[in-house]
Amino acid sequence: MGEGIRIFFLLAAVIAAPLLAVMIVPTVAKRLLKWGVPEPGEPPRSEELEALHQRVAELEERLDFAERMLAQQRDSMLPRGKS
Repeated sequence: MGEGIRIFFLLAAVIAAPLLAVMIVPTVAKRLLKWGVPEPGEPPRSEELEALHQRVAELEERLDFAERMLAQQRDSMLPRGKS
């Protein structure tokens, strides 16, 4: 019985390994070869970088606004000296 199980797993490995290689290797190769190359429907990288630059600029403006609001609030809470 133990010999039959060993033969079964040997045949399964001999048959399954090439099948898995045929299914997995092309998929991995495509991903590695296309890595960094945009799909036809994707915008070019320069447009993507420009969009990210725009988002960073907007976030900088929001941060500046928040800093000004905090400074105004802090200034209004400070005790004023008599002049």
